Amino acid sequence: MTSDAVRHVIGHRPDAEASAVLVRLTGPDGTSTIGSGTADPDTGAPLHAGQHFRIGGVTKTFLAVTLLSLVAEGRLHLDEPVVRRLPGLLPGSVTVRSLLDHTSGLVDESDVRYNDTAWFLRHRFDTFTPDQLLARARSRPLAFPTGTRQQITRANYVAIGMLVEHVEGRSYAEATRDRVLRPLGLDHTWLPGADPALPAPFVRGYDEGVDVTRHSPSLHGAAGEMVSTVADLDRFLHALTTGELLPPGIAREMYRVPDVPYAKGGRAFCGAGLDSVTLPGGVTVWGMAGIVHGYLAGIAFGGVPERRLVYLICPTRRGGLRAPPIVERLLHSAFSGRASSPVS
Repeated sequence: MTSDAVRHVIGHRPDAEASAVLVRLTGPDGTSTIGSGTADPDTGAPLHAGQHFRIGGVTKTFLAVTLLSLVAEGRLHLDEPVVRRLPGLLPGSVTVRSLLDHTSGLVDESDVRYNDTAWFLRHRFDTFTPDQLLARARSRPLAFPTGTRQQITRANYVAIGMLVEHVEGRSYAEATRDRVLRPLGLDHTWLPGADPALPAPFVRGYDEGVDVTRHSPSLHGAAGEMVSTVADLDRFLHALTTGELLPPGIAREMYRVPDVPYAKGGRAFCGAGLDSVTLPGGVTVWGMAGIVHGYLAGIAFGGVPERRLVYLICPTRRGGLRAPPIVERLLHSAFSGRASSPVS
């Protein structure tokens, strides 16, 4: 029933909403990879689990694991001020933990205007440094006192990337590769830096009819530059849910949601590299969604019996929502087994 509900949500693509949708669903009844649409509208190439695509903000989950592994080794402490390691980078109240769970107070602003398609098309091959990605957030007062509210902002994870590099003495890409990707055998997942190309085979992404498959991942930096496949993301998700990556005491930080308001309304819902949502019927699902121009990707797990969901959506336009209606419908169908009602 669950796979049928997911197929119903995926529908027949391409259409006005998406050029392609690819889902990998794992549960007690096994693993299904379900797709609709094509990897390349020009050639009609079919979708499959080994094709590469940009995963956007799901990068944050990988980076959180990398940083928490340093905490597990005693090389970094969650409640220490970031300025102790990176003097002058951020206000003294900002701690390592507050970057991880988005309670730092850094403003949700950047000179890199991710949601502006016209700007993106002009600048998509430019190379941006972490300092450039952080410049506006650093030049503005904190949006709220550290630890009193939560607000997702890419600046938090750009700063985490810089922190990992300081502690490790090498790039956050190398640290993530050696601490997460290689141990799990994720041979089709990496951090490409400023390389605009995707390796074959890949799924093409479009925005307002423009092929935006090639663009510089430095636009997203440590908050969103990674490339992966649904098969690799499912392996990563399995490792998260079975305790392969972190000791239990440290892994619990990923699920520790601070008891504070969310800055734009409601209550906080982010842990360290994972978000939570409660579906109709009371099922709590954990995961992460990431959107960049051309691609909307996500991971999710939860329910009894527990299921894992990995998805790629190639929307016809960028939009500004991390969880647009199609994602809500996918979560509902995967974890409740019904395709009818969206998440409220």
